[in-house]
Amino acid sequence: MEPKTQHETTIANAVSAKAKAIAEGQGNWGDNIVTEMKVAVPFEMNEGELAFLEQYVAWKRDHPES
Repeated sequence: MEPKTQHETTIANAVSAKAKAIAEGQGNWGDNIVTEMKVAVPFEMNEGELAFLEQYVAWKRDHPES
């Protein structure tokens, strides 16, 4: 899953960093992951960016090595 904008890239990087921490035993993919990622980025997401976040979290759970 490839980001198409700079904001999507920032979102993807935040989710990927979280996935790496989870793989190292620091945290988990709890129900609040989307909320956690919303505050991890330095901007307020629009509807499209929020949809990308939700899709990217789901994709990253299935592809943690990517």
